[in-house]
Amino acid sequence: MNRTLRVLHVEDQERDVALLTRHLKRAGYNLTSERVDTPEAMRAALSAREWDVILCDYSMPHFSALSALALLKETGLDIPFIIISGTIGEEVAVEAMRAGAHDYLMKDNLARLAPAIERELEETKNRRERRGAKAELRGSEAQYRRLIDTAYEGIWVADAKAHITYANQRLADMLGYTVEEMIGRSAFEVLDEATSEEVKASWQRRLQGIKEQYDLRLRRKDGSNVWVILSATPIRDEQGEVTGALAMLTDITERKRVEEELRESQERYKGLVDTAFDGVVIQQDRIIKGANRSYAEMFGYSIEELIGRDVLELIPPEQRDYVRSKIAEDELVYETLGLKKDGTHINIEVSAKNCLYEGEPARLAAVRDITERKKLEEQLRQSQKMEAVGQLAGGIAHDFNNLLTAITGYSDLAMRKLQAEDPLRRNLEEIKKAGDRAAALTRQLLAFSRKQVLQPVVLNINAVLSELEKMLRRLIGEDVDLRTALEPELGSIKADPGQIEQVLMNLVVNARDAMPSGGKLTIETENVYLDEAYARQHTSVTPGHYVMLAVSDTGIGMDENTRVRIFEPFFTTKETGKGTGLGLSTVYGIVKQSGGNVWVYSEVGRGTTFKVYLPRVDEGAQEYKRTPEIEEILQGTETILLAEDEELVRALAREILETYGYRVLEASNGGAALLICEREKEPIDLLITDVIMPEMGGRQLVERLNQLRPEMKVLYMSGYTDNAIVHQGVLDEGANFIQKPFAPDALARKVREVLNASTEATK
Repeated sequence: MNRTLRVLHVEDQERDVALLTRHLKRAGYNLTSERVDTPEAMRAALSAREWDVILCDYSMPHFSALSALALLKETGLDIPFIIISGTIGEEVAVEAMRAGAHDYLMKDNLARLAPAIERELEETKNRRERRGAKAELRGSEAQYRRLIDTAYEGIWVADAKAHITYANQRLADMLGYTVEEMIGRSAFEVLDEATSEEVKASWQRRLQGIKEQYDLRLRRKDGSNVWVILSATPIRDEQGEVTGALAMLTDITERKRVEEELRESQERYKGLVDTAFDGVVIQQDRIIKGANRSYAEMFGYSIEELIGRDVLELIPPEQRDYVRSKIAEDELVYETLGLKKDGTHINIEVSAKNCLYEGEPARLAAVRDITERKKLEEQLRQSQKMEAVGQLAGGIAHDFNNLLTAITGYSDLAMRKLQAEDPLRRNLEEIKKAGDRAAALTRQLLAFSRKQVLQPVVLNINAVLSELEKMLRRLIGEDVDLRTALEPELGSIKADPGQIEQVLMNLVVNARDAMPSGGKLTIETENVYLDEAYARQHTSVTPGHYVMLAVSDTGIGMDENTRVRIFEPFFTTKETGKGTGLGLSTVYGIVKQSGGNVWVYSEVGRGTTFKVYLPRVDEGAQEYKRTPEIEEILQGTETILLAEDEELVRALAREILETYGYRVLEASNGGAALLICEREKEPIDLLITDVIMPEMGGRQLVERLNQLRPEMKVLYMSGYTDNAIVHQGVLDEGANFIQKPFAPDALARKVREVLNASTEATK
């Protein structure tokens, strides 16, 4: 054999080393060796390289075998240690072997040297292998335990009686115990009561060798619950008998919570879909696969009746090509008509998109019934049109009134200077009549456009009706039966009495004209409350308490196209020359300007009902009596300040007033009027002012003059106004007003009325 042998000689004699070397070479070793004879040298040699064997003399001057053996143990190296001695006795040899020497030889008998070395090398190899295997096993066990202790899953081992013999830290943390508290505890103790019996039964199956996996609810130490997936495997002994079970538990509490929330969400979603206001339908190739209750009710079917139908069956034939083209698009919103089971049509809005249903392409649509919305949109469009027409009409009437004031006023003045038989007088009378008719039309236009100046008082409509009833009966004729149904405890309204009279008369005349062969006309009053639902269905309505005035006839009625235009100015269904088309426009404007609303309900051949709603006020109504006309003395001698920016009107008013004996101070604007008041030394009895003038309006002028001449009375005049003093066309309580155009005696009468009132107040 040719093997390399690394030998460390612990020897003080070179000749002994040479002797051992010869023996070993003869045995076939290639030697690498070194001799040391002190502890320091031996320690250095052990640190410098690896050695296969140490041959040590028992006794040396500075060292001994037992000391060398102790030094080797200190290093922790596993090297065969053989003692070579010439004088060692049996007792010394036994002591050396007990100290850890592997063998001992006598120097005079080295025949056993090579076999002893071979034997110890083999033993060392085996020993090292065993040590390595044990270390590997210990490492593997430690690693396995670390893996188990740090595993994400909880792990326990239980014996045949279900007592826990091992539990990892994860399991202890999961259940709120320490590992020590888990050991020896029955596995059944941590079961939730609801699952206890089920798990006990499964334990018996595991003792029969059956592997199982299932969801399980456990009870923590603090009484709370934790959901786990339990995977259990039987443990068998060497004879194959089941002695217990190994269980791995994965915490799925969060998953269970999410699943529960998902289930609740699905139930809520299903409930929301089923109870949603909008219809929801899902279809494949146009065939309805599912629908909610709202969709079914919208079309008058049950859900069961809808399933399997072609969705186009719910669309009128004339709309089906349009809807078919929309179904081909991916995602869109469109409006169309729906066909109900009873054959009636509804307006619908469809929001649709493509989706998957049970893994197949499908189409999901939300369908909303917008029939009421369409009606409201039409109301809004009509209201906006009326507003636009009203603005135009008001502007025309305002400018026209100034011209008519001059036309009618100067015609009246001219006629006064002519004899009754004068040929020119008849021409002037025709001019005056034409002017008066034009003035009446402008007043109606102003009423429609809500540009009139109102003088509201708190009144009871029943009282107005009582005063007008005789006149109304004469107005409608004997072939119309007039009936009234008046609320005894009717609430009060705040409105201009003259305007309410005009509303009543216009509605009654319109009803009479709708019954050319006679019929029944009913006037009703009632206290009503218009709620949020009513307001949502009628634009411009504010929920609240109202007084309702209804005028119904049994006449010819009207179709929808006529009904939506009935309040437009100059729109009429009467023959040419039979009406101006401004009667109902006037009603509309007066009601709107008074803060109310008016609605019309009609069917062809079944009559018409107009309902007027005016806001109810919590005030006692004033006594209402129509003022009879009386003869008055219209002449006067008082001083009047006239402020008017329109020269035609100013000149006419001055001439009228001077004709009736008044002294007139003339101002073309507010500033000129102020200057006259500052310079004039004599009293000024009355200020007549236009409401709207450049730079300074009538209200501002009056406020300034109140400081200079607080005793001076005021009379406002205007064609219309939207000034702050009469915001929305309403004068301050008690303000005096005359409407343009005015006749000379009308102006004189109003001036005298204002001046007489001031005189009586000072008596």
